[in-house]
Amino acid sequence: MSSVRNQEIFKIVEKISEHYNTNLNNRYIRKALLLMKVPRGTWDAIARLTEKTDFYKIQGYPYKELYEQIHAAATFVHHAKMEVAPRLRELLAGGTETVFSRSGKPGEYRILLDMAINNFPNNLGVFSDLINSLYVKTVEQDKVDHPGERPIYERMAELKEIGHLLI
Repeated sequence: MSSVRNQEIFKIVEKISEHYNTNLNNRYIRKALLLMKVPRGTWDAIARLTEKTDFYKIQGYPYKELYEQIHAAATFVHHAKMEVAPRLRELLAGGTETVFSRSGKPGEYRILLDMAINNFPNNLGVFSDLINSLYVKTVEQDKVDHPGERPIYERMAELKEIGHLLI
């Protein structure tokens, strides 16, 4: 099975990784995200998409694996919109401090927390748009790489719900 080695796809994945780690999975929001009812496999696929970009640049993305990561990210968006966004302030009311985190000045921390909460819907929207771009570009490349045969995305039934999950 062929691998995706398209530089535009790598750039989109880098944007996804940077955006996810900076704006969604940060020390202010992470506690709320961990309360979502998302299977462990989904978290693992998101981690591969957002943390292992250098490995895939060398090896390429196997289509099936990239589509699974896209589906996991879309599932994350859906759950975050349904379970976290409507009650984010409530979920973080107890604070986001853990044994392992250190905060600077309490006032500064509160301001940054409020900013993270207020910007969460917009940041989730940007992430959703990036995932959609990745999916569209991957489908285009899939069609190019598999002329005269059925592209990989057509063989994966779960991909039919990507649009629903991202909206």
